[in-house]
Amino acid sequence: MTIVAGPGAASLTAMADETIAPLATSLAPQALPWPSDASFDTGAPTQWPLLLVRLLASCEEDRLEVTVTIDGTPYVAVFATWSEAGSQVPLHAPACDASGTAAAFSGKVAVTRVAPDGTRADLAAADVSGTVALDLVQGLLGRVMAVATSEKPRLRRQAQELRSMRRLRFARDSVLDRYGDDLGAPRLGDMLTWDAGTGQLDTSPLPGGRETDESYRPRLRVLRTPRLLTPTWVDAQVNGFTDSGLDRPGWMSDVGFDERVTADETANPLYVAFRVLAPGRGEGRAMLLDAVRRTHLVWRSGQPGDDVHGARMLPPATTQSITGARAALTTLAAPAGEPVALPLALALERLLALQDRLGAKPFTQVLTGQRNDGGSRYELGHGAQLAVPVAAELAKAVDQAQGAQDPALVARPVADDPIGAWLLRAAGMRTAHALSDGTVFVSALTTGSLVVDLTPDPDSATPLQLAARLDSATDSDHEEPLQAVVTALAASPLALTTVGDAATLLAGVKPSADDAALLAALRSLDLPEVLDVADLRARIGAIDPRQYVVADLGGETATVTGDPSRLAELLGELAAAGVSSALPLLTASDTLALALGVVDLPVAGNNLASQHTVAYRWHVRGLAGDPATLDLGRGPKVTVVDGGRGLGIAVCTAYVRTGGNDPYQWTPTLPDGSLLTLRQYEHLMNIVELVTPLGVRADTWAIRRRHVDVDGSGTPTPLAPSAARTYHRYRPFR
Repeated sequence: MTIVAGPGAASLTAMADETIAPLATSLAPQALPWPSDASFDTGAPTQWPLLLVRLLASCEEDRLEVTVTIDGTPYVAVFATWSEAGSQVPLHAPACDASGTAAAFSGKVAVTRVAPDGTRADLAAADVSGTVALDLVQGLLGRVMAVATSEKPRLRRQAQELRSMRRLRFARDSVLDRYGDDLGAPRLGDMLTWDAGTGQLDTSPLPGGRETDESYRPRLRVLRTPRLLTPTWVDAQVNGFTDSGLDRPGWMSDVGFDERVTADETANPLYVAFRVLAPGRGEGRAMLLDAVRRTHLVWRSGQPGDDVHGARMLPPATTQSITGARAALTTLAAPAGEPVALPLALALERLLALQDRLGAKPFTQVLTGQRNDGGSRYELGHGAQLAVPVAAELAKAVDQAQGAQDPALVARPVADDPIGAWLLRAAGMRTAHALSDGTVFVSALTTGSLVVDLTPDPDSATPLQLAARLDSATDSDHEEPLQAVVTALAASPLALTTVGDAATLLAGVKPSADDAALLAALRSLDLPEVLDVADLRARIGAIDPRQYVVADLGGETATVTGDPSRLAELLGELAAAGVSSALPLLTASDTLALALGVVDLPVAGNNLASQHTVAYRWHVRGLAGDPATLDLGRGPKVTVVDGGRGLGIAVCTAYVRTGGNDPYQWTPTLPDGSLLTLRQYEHLMNIVELVTPLGVRADTWAIRRRHVDVDGSGTPTPLAPSAARTYHRYRPFR
């Protein structure tokens, strides 16, 4: 409600202000004073009195019912929606004697606010005097003019209502249709429904064949608002939150969803690794690495490092700037003949400074620096191997960092982070990776667990094979992303383990059609069927066995066959753990097995996540002469088919999906356990589509699989991939 200065819609008061004396005195209403208990008393007899109720604050969507009780008799005045402040309603004309005199009278006032949905709320007595007032007019002229001007507040109220239609929030009926015509979004004639028989989304006619104002208005509100995809904007517009809290209803609250939608822009890691190539020219590779050591790398203090740094023609200030880094390498007992790259040396210097600040020294020694035989991790000096961190000192560092409350030091308990990656990253290490012997590989580059092997050896003639892998500290048979998959299998209600001899199981695979019950369960979940067993064996044999695992359900086969939702739930958990491809297999023992990959598997493709979990790309840069040539530019293994005429660098980039976003991608997320009705799901999908810029992709997989309650059962139903585009679009394609 809005307070209005001046008479507002008080037409009788405005008329009195423009009338000359003595008529003005008989026209002007006199406000009756009342205490906080909302009672009043005229206090003396009056002449031809008329009691008026005056509105102090304008109404919008609510209406007010004012009940004035005089001598036990209630009199009711109603201020309809959009009544303007100052509106006066004649309420009561007391009985008068022959001379026009009325006895003094008193009474009590009560006010009820009625919301648009019919909800009634009685105002407290202390709030009544701030909402309405009682005016008393005396004299026949005042009575006549009060009646004569009573239509003016009604006209002003109607004008307020018409003006409010300019705001979408209050528009209705044909006005909304005009908004829709301007936006190219007509009313819908049907609604999104769920067909339990087919397990698919469908549509059915709306009651009356026409969308209601309450459903139409939220759609138009989304289309009329300028859109900008940032987390802050999403929180403000979709949820209604700003820095000061919940300021106004968001887009999702328009359809009854009060959970918070967030824009996740967390990026998946992109790892990089290098190998020096000089096939058949071992002396050239050795000379290059020697030049790198003498020219670019940072050596520890003492010999032979002092001679190397003394021979460099650099300004004294530049030489002095790395004195601390060289001293840090000395303190960490780095091998005298194994220098490291400058960014890594500076990070080690910062690590020592942080340890001194925290009063704890979990990292005490550098075991390995640059080595010609160090492979992709140590060959160019970009990485170093640190000794196993001292557990007691690391726990002490955690306690000190938590007490310091420094946002740059987000400590994690030793149980969750046994290698102290939080401390290493605070020092500037972009990579902190545990090795199988408990030591820690660190680098100022984002190399992660990526390792590039070169066989038969770096100095051999072509062809050479380059093989990339994501090293796991605990499982040499599988790549690191599969560790989360194995954990998810064990933690599932079926408590599954992986098959040790997957090749033997695959050799006995039978067509899915051999088990009718299993085939029906797979089809109900839209999972692939194995038709040509020989073709499957040939194609899966070409895939690196480190990129997939096989789990045999054994005695649990009948469980998931009888209740396919159990298998759907399991696959959802595995997809969240990083599986991008799931292939159901009928084993020689007539049990169900699952081949689970982080790359495309034959027949299945990317059926769980519509994308690879791991993707490798390669390219070669020539340092002198023509560069070497690779047979492929992608995949975990490539072959150097031509060594070129000089030295080169093979670069491997590994893109690992860890639950974050691809480049030019964002993910709308919902709180765990929150559920969307089909109407809310459709609304959110339209919002996501409209706010996503051209060239950017929105990942709604998790919402479609875990947050849609299609039938009001209170549990989510995983939607098939086809549902990604199954909803009414608010702005139809033209």
